[in-house]
Amino acid sequence: MNALDSRLAAPDRDASPAAAARDQIRESAPSGSVRLGNKSKGAAAKPHPGEAVVDIDRCNPILGNPFILQNHRDDARRAEVIALYKKKYDADLARSGPMAAATEQLAERVRAGERLILMCWCHGAPLDKPCHGDLIKSQIERILAFTCD
Repeated sequence: MNALDSRLAAPDRDASPAAAARDQIRESAPSGSVRLGNKSKGAAAKPHPGEAVVDIDRCNPILGNPFILQNHRDDARRAEVIALYKKKYDADLARSGPMAAATEQLAERVRAGERLILMCWCHGAPLDKPCHGDLIKSQIERILAFTCD
């Protein structure tokens, strides 16, 4: 097969040396992961064997959401407390505060191959509601996506 035939056979594959190096790093890197779980009794989103539990509810003094949601059915208030958390979290990330450091540590654990489950009370059945944990998980994924090894 000549070079043109191989490009036609796999048109979406980047054949550059840099792409080959990235592919090799990805293949040799440990495959950690991060997902959200639910602490509620009977919830489906529970830790799987081999997953490390990280509590991110209000008991976590750094990553817990300090803004209180009295009624878990109040979707307007839920959106409000998540927005308040986002404002606090974004400000902390901008100044490399303790929330940023804790998030970086979680990303490092995933990079090292750990499988993490961030446990709160909102995510997954039975409630399956938005959670401040979505923000933390997204930031971990951003950190991992833009890391050069």
